[in-house]
Amino acid sequence: MHNKFITDLMNLPDLVATDLIQTEEYLVFVVDYQKDHVKCPVCGKKAHKVHDRKTQMIQDIPIRDKKVAIRLEKKRYSCSHCGKRAIPKRIESITKYSRKTERFKMHLLKQTDSRDYSRVATEHGLSYTSIQNSVRSKLDTLIKEAQLATLDEVEAISIDEFAIKKKHKYAVALTDPINGKLIDILTSRKKDDLIEYFNTWPEKLREQIKYFSMDMWSPYKAVAKTVFPNAKIVVDKFHLVTAINNALDKLRKEEQDKQTPANRKKFYKSRLTLLMAGEDLDDDGHQRLIEIFKLSPALEKAWELKEEFRDLLQIPDVKESIEALNHWYENVSQAKLNLFYRAKGTVKRWEQNVINYFKTRITNGFAEGLNNKIKLIKRIGYGVPKVENLKRRVFLSLLSI
Repeated sequence: MHNKFITDLMNLPDLVATDLIQTEEYLVFVVDYQKDHVKCPVCGKKAHKVHDRKTQMIQDIPIRDKKVAIRLEKKRYSCSHCGKRAIPKRIESITKYSRKTERFKMHLLKQTDSRDYSRVATEHGLSYTSIQNSVRSKLDTLIKEAQLATLDEVEAISIDEFAIKKKHKYAVALTDPINGKLIDILTSRKKDDLIEYFNTWPEKLREQIKYFSMDMWSPYKAVAKTVFPNAKIVVDKFHLVTAINNALDKLRKEEQDKQTPANRKKFYKSRLTLLMAGEDLDDDGHQRLIEIFKLSPALEKAWELKEEFRDLLQIPDVKESIEALNHWYENVSQAKLNLFYRAKGTVKRWEQNVINYFKTRITNGFAEGLNNKIKLIKRIGYGVPKVENLKRRVFLSLLSI
């Protein structure tokens, strides 16, 4: 017969306590199932007959500095209606094969967020591996739940890569740019690998994606066309600005090489100033640009084209944005700067996707912020981790637990 006071103290759904044993180190709750039957998976009727039983000790969260164990007599049942045997009983608070309650795994997860695994293991009388496996198991469950919730409402996908190891290995972050949520972190940016991954999504989900935001890397475009038939492809404005800034910086280097040693130093010191938004420049910045523009009229033209391009991306009206883009094309042609002519060609090749940005104003802004978070996680002590471990750390930093 169960004890209501002890059951309430234990507070685990689907279980009732029949006794509480106290030792110097442990509180041991002796428990049984709240409902002593299962639904037969074959005929759907209730199975009451016990097929076999096995006592198991399951660790739970501490109470008043005492370790807690749940002593459960696990049972398997037989169906007297259809003869099905060895039907296991599943309960919400303890997953299959686990020797820890789900809330104890969550307790360990919270503790290891800011503390060393070894110390937490020692405090709970567990091995390092046990802590590691429990934390990974619980976090992976939480990640899956978060992903399902995000995908349930997603209409737009943003894809952005980041370096795992500088200039060598890249991973990919998939985000929902409208709701600002992480969907997944993938180990490969290869076209075939991405197509294979997205094809694991239900067809209905892939058909509900309306927008696909990306940089100007052709394989991503091929992926989007293959797996998201209804999605408009949007070029991310931050990558557009980067392309124009790269052209400006290359021209700065070319012009710098033409100068005297003293003036080369001025050009070099102005490299970041040139790339700053014009409205963010202070008096010193303006003066620095005036000095180098006197030495290089070509660089002044290029800077003006960069500013004009930035400004047209801010125009809220779609028609006016397109007109401003065409005017920028004309100004680039008149400037006769090879590097900017090439940049113009790049923008033209992606023009329809740029116009899709004008129409939607969807960007990879959340993904860019996420990349900064990833860099911080790598820098504060986790080194160059495996992508799966990094994924867990990033999700943990975003989840509310």
